[in-house]
Amino acid sequence: MQLSKQLLTGLATAGAVLLVGARNASATLSPSSSQPRTDMVDLSSWQSNLGASDYQKLHDAGVKAVAIKATEGTSYTSPVLQQQSQDAENASLAVNYYHFAHFTSVASAKAEAQNFINAVQSVTSSKNMVMVVDFESSELSGLSKSQNDADLAAFDGVLNAAGYNKTDLYTMSSWVGNHIDTNTNNKGWIAQWPSNPTGTEYPSANAWQWASDYRFSGESQNLDVSQLNNEFYVNGSASTAVHTSPSSSTPKTTLVKVPAPAPTSSSNYSAARSNSVTLVWRGSMHRHAYWTLSGARYSKHLGIKYADMKNLPHTTWYTDGHEKLYRKASHSSAIYYHVRSGNGKHSGWIWRGYLHAGVNPNA
Repeated sequence: MQLSKQLLTGLATAGAVLLVGARNASATLSPSSSQPRTDMVDLSSWQSNLGASDYQKLHDAGVKAVAIKATEGTSYTSPVLQQQSQDAENASLAVNYYHFAHFTSVASAKAEAQNFINAVQSVTSSKNMVMVVDFESSELSGLSKSQNDADLAAFDGVLNAAGYNKTDLYTMSSWVGNHIDTNTNNKGWIAQWPSNPTGTEYPSANAWQWASDYRFSGESQNLDVSQLNNEFYVNGSASTAVHTSPSSSTPKTTLVKVPAPAPTSSSNYSAARSNSVTLVWRGSMHRHAYWTLSGARYSKHLGIKYADMKNLPHTTWYTDGHEKLYRKASHSSAIYYHVRSGNGKHSGWIWRGYLHAGVNPNA
């Protein structure tokens, strides 16, 4: 993770260098088959120079997820939170968020949690992500473990009350059991950076951050990388993200299972229509309002037609997913949105060209 903005100021004054976790100084790590996987990258405003093409390169290199710094303390919100979230989502990366903690009491923990919630809600209405506490600030090491555990529980309690039920604890390996405890709700994202990382560490934790100086091929910036021990950071409670293995000839695909309505008696299945397209990628997306009287709603691979859109002329539709399909006959691609009616009773996939932005004027 990135050093806090307050700590950086102090270090610059003192001329010091802080290495979080157990690590010896080393040159930039380059991709190697002997290294752990680069399943997840964490980002903050220090990586604000990364553009959409960089996120796509991460995806193509096998990265499944990102953890983006949203907040710090009770007042700081990352100025690039929206852009980083959108770029990661557009690259079909699972998006999670973290908060850099300074809380030293139950009351301050609750206040920081609310700052975290406010920031995340400003960029997405989804709650199918991991909300992480970055627990490494120096003042926390001066508190008792029981105090830190109680503060963390209070922080998570506020998140849970707001509907965020996937939480985790990021901290350095030397702090676990000494300054803070992991538990069933926070299995841990553990930072420990060996000079020559290999294999798997902390298998009972959700993730192991094994380097802070990894440079992907074609990139000019060092990044923090982590190996995931399970699917916690890539699977939301209502969606499932799965990456295929890298291939020189086959594009990497992210599959997100979006709940679809059961076919009705008027639905029809077409094997020809389903076989006419190939999935390129699929992922979640932000909620946007649209209306239309054209086209129809389909299952995710177009095999089942649910209903024509003209049958619900007064409905405003809201997006929660998107996919890119390759059309074999025309050798072209099309983007489909997964939409859901405001009352949640109707949903399906529709070509985005049929949709008009905004609330239905006839609603």
